[in-house]
Parts: sequence; C-alpha cells; structure tokens
Amino acid sequence: MGAVQPSAQQLIGARIREHREAAGLSQAELARRVYVSRQTVGNWESGRTLADVQSLVLLARAFGTTVDALIGESDPNAALPTAEDRHALVRLLVTAGLLLGATLALVFASHLISLVRPSDDVTDAVRATLCVAALICEIALLLRALPRLRAFMRSHGLKNASIAASYLEGRDASGAVPNDVLFRCFVPYWKLWLLALIVVAFGAPALLVG
Repeated sequence: MGAVQPSAQQLIGARIREHREAAGLSQAELARRVYVSRQTVGNWESGRTLADVQSLVLLARAFGTTVDALIGESDPNAALPTAEDRHALVRLLVTAGLLLGATLALVFASHLISLVRPSDDVTDAVRATLCVAALICEIALLLRALPRLRAFMRSHGLKNASIAASYLEGRDASGAVPNDVLFRCFVPYWKLWLLALIVVAFGAPALLVG
C-alpha cells in the first residue's frame, strides 16, 4: 500500500512552519504580525485550516519571501478561496436561510392560529396575511436566493455541501473531512434535516394544541 500523500493545505502549513522557524519566530509572535490568534497559526501549520490570500500576503511579508514560495506548486485558485468570495457565499447562505426560516415560521404561525382560534373575519384575515407573506418569501427564495446560490457554487466548483463548508473554512476540500459533529452529522445530510424542519413547521402546531 502506497504512502498517503499530504493535502495541499498540509503542504502549505508545513512551509509556513518552516519559514517561521527559519525566521526565529514563535507562533505567538507570527500571529501578532499577521493579525490573527496563535491558535490560527497553529491550525495553519498543522493543516487543519488554510490561510486565505490576505493572510498569505502578510505571512510572505513577515518571512521576507513571496506568496508563491509559500504555496509552492499547489494551485492557488483551487485551494485558496479569497475572503471576499467566502463573505459572498456567507451572504448568499444567510439570505437563503432567512427566507426559508421566514417561510416556515409564517406557515407555522398560520397553522397554529387556525387551531387555537375559531374561524371568524379577523382570524381569516390574519391567516390570509400570513399565507401571502409566506408565499412572497417562498417566491424570493426559489426565484432569487437559490438560483444565485447555485450559480455561485457552480462557478466556484462547489459540487456539494461538504465542499462548500470546506470552502467557507478556508480548507482544502480534497483533504480529510474534519471529525466533528457538523461535518459528520449535519452537512452531508442537510436535505434530510431540511425535510425534518418542514415537517415540524407543518405538524408541530397540531401537536402543541393537542
């Protein structure tokens, strides 16, 4: 069986450590120079996370070298999402999440009102308003937020939720999946969790009243 090849972020982390030691800097001293925490530097060097482009520029200045020297032969476009790109993805995810949450909350409220209040003009008007608001949120989600999110993921080669999560963390998606609850239980099965959330939104009012 052949030896396991280190991932791109592990190679870059090793180069950061080599340059730091050659410069005679501790992790804490380097962290102060590049405006991050000592733990962040440790995560870079161990290959747990990947420095973004701005941090690599600061690291190169601190070491008196170039970003290319830190990256080596790895592909910076594939391995190093910029902070701006990560922020753009966060905004798209937050927008989609807020619209989805608002839709489910409005549906939940509409069902709950229908169960706890007798039908009359006021109740019907409130329910109609909630349903219209939920429909508006759903249309915005389906016709604007999700298409923009899918377009971003497609243009950046983010083929699934796990790769997108790695991208957000600045990690090399080709590396090992972190052994934590988020990546083991939630990210790969996000569609099932979403389905469960929808079922709760529709079924919880009846259970609460019952």
